[in-house]
Amino acid sequence: IAVLPFADLSPLADQDHFSHGLADELITSLTRIRGLRVIARGLAFSLAQQDLSLREIGRRLGVETVLEGNVQRSGDRLSVTAQLICVATGEDLWSGDFDEATDAIFRIEKELVQEVVEAIGVRPSSEEQRALQRPSTQIVGAYDFYLRGRRYFAQYHGRGMEFALKMFSRAIELDDQYALAQAGIADCCAFLYANSGRSPEYRERALEASARALELDPELPEAHVSRGVALSQSGRPEEAGQFFETALRLNPNLFEAHYFYARHHVTAGDAEKAIEFYESASRLRPEDYQVPLLSAQIYDDVGRSQDGEAVRRRGVEAAEEHIKLNPDDARALYIGANGLVSLGQ
Repeated sequence: IAVLPFADLSPLADQDHFSHGLADELITSLTRIRGLRVIARGLAFSLAQQDLSLREIGRRLGVETVLEGNVQRSGDRLSVTAQLICVATGEDLWSGDFDEATDAIFRIEKELVQEVVEAIGVRPSSEEQRALQRPSTQIVGAYDFYLRGRRYFAQYHGRGMEFALKMFSRAIELDDQYALAQAGIADCCAFLYANSGRSPEYRERALEASARALELDPELPEAHVSRGVALSQSGRPEEAGQFFETALRLNPNLFEAHYFYARHHVTAGDAEKAIEFYESASRLRPEDYQVPLLSAQIYDDVGRSQDGEAVRRRGVEAAEEHIKLNPDDARALYIGANGLVSLGQ
């Protein structure tokens, strides 16, 4: 299945973070079901921005079904429409309309996932059902700040990360039991520690927030990844590895678990393990430019220069495609440029 970004039909067209966030949450929920192969957000969203039919998008992604929809939010009212479409025939397998108070969004999300899974014919295990039913928050304002934080976090640069940290912190002010927002704070602080002068304050806050996220929800895969990153940065590799392994057990399809576990193995000096998890991360998000370009040097280091050149070329191509849609992404530009230098271009 591929979940496309939900369109924002709100009167002021100012709910893009909310409509895209809903699609993100659906992707996250669906990836917890082992019987489904869920296309990564970046690849599905990037194709959706092109002038392609749903059947062509589905064909390019190699999926059987595509979920699309729209969101209209006005005051305290929320309208959500969604359709699950069979790629082969173009027919609707399921469609639904929800017109309720905005605070019903959490129930709407659960119903959407249940209806989609049932229409596809997949039976979640009892463990997966429990994970799907576990609420992240019941406070719409906190959820709204969290989704805004996710959008800033995805920019993956210092200023955006600082804004994301503020949004996640505002979410916690409204709901101090919000484990995902605590994990978001930890992720922001870990990024700022690694990329803004290694301030001990950021490292300590990442440790504190990741511990709090786990305290609030011990079964949250994202919290285990956040804890693993924070511990890895703190020079506690064995403990960090245990949290990454738990995250992978809880959600084998969680890209961040594979990606940051690979980076952890780089720091620990285990090149073969780093390659293993970079490759699994790349399978989950083949459109991601960072994974191949960051892993290329490791192939060179272990004497696999041909593989290193191949992944560099793939990474540069992915960066070029990303820049077409995000021309102001400085990270994609400089990582892509580094790849070209290494290729002698």
